[in-house]
Amino acid sequence: MTLFRVLFLLVLLAALAPLALLALVLRASGVEVSAPTLTAGLSAVLLALVISLVMARRVTTPLDELVRGALDIARGRFGRQVVHAGRTELSDLAYTFNFMSRQLERYDGDNTRLFAALERAYLETIRALASAIDAKDPYTRGHSERVAKLAVEIGRELGLDAAELRVLEVSGILHDIGKIGIPEQVLQKPALLTPEEFSVVRSHAAIGAEIVEGVEFLQSARPAIRHHHERWDGKGYPDGLAGEAIPLIARIVNAADTWDACTSERPYHRARSATEVFSIMAQLRGAQLDPNVHDAARRVLMRQWNQTGVVA
Repeated sequence: MTLFRVLFLLVLLAALAPLALLALVLRASGVEVSAPTLTAGLSAVLLALVISLVMARRVTTPLDELVRGALDIARGRFGRQVVHAGRTELSDLAYTFNFMSRQLERYDGDNTRLFAALERAYLETIRALASAIDAKDPYTRGHSERVAKLAVEIGRELGLDAAELRVLEVSGILHDIGKIGIPEQVLQKPALLTPEEFSVVRSHAAIGAEIVEGVEFLQSARPAIRHHHERWDGKGYPDGLAGEAIPLIARIVNAADTWDACTSERPYHRARSATEVFSIMAQLRGAQLDPNVHDAARRVLMRQWNQTGVVA
């Protein structure tokens, strides 16, 4: 039974009790009830019903509002205010609820700003690490930032949400962090690498995954760091994953990395034109590159080309 019904019945019983007692006394004494008396009695019953309804509603309506407000707070809608006029215990409760709600809203805002500041600090630290990586190899200066930027645009084209795009940005910045463990004479060699040297360079993916393994806030980027050199056809490294077994963020970083590597000057090849790289990536579609990711990357890059005449 709801609170409204309970209050309604209690008030009604309290109002009708005297009338019922009077009726019993009159009946016991044998007094004949006249028509005016009967009419007055019925009017009193109707009045008791109205009073019971009004009183029950006056108590339960503000309580219902407080319940709805509490549910909104539970759903994270801090700052919710309830309205209740008068000077009763219920109005005091409403005032206390409103004060609590405003405080929670303020604390939530403070926490949101603190989290954003921490996130910016993490990202700046990550960028500093990327700069340290790029500094080891003068041919890849700025490579990590460009890969991160393009990876985010490809992810946005594929419909990834804001949280996934943040992971992509971090993954792009740190995808080559394992090169910290590669000797500089190998990274900076101004010629084609020997098979042994190429094997050393290939180890950077696994080294990078090991570097971030103990860093909790970088765990979401670890799949891209380890697997950004896997191939759609399973002929990549370090684990020879194929198709959708390769994490999506790694497939996206792979496409962005391929574009930037082909359009940048390297000791073993010249920087190729956008037209040439579009052709190269088309040949890699379904072999090295996920076809869907390739198509999304092409749409992003073609838009940039059409809008500005250059692609970043």
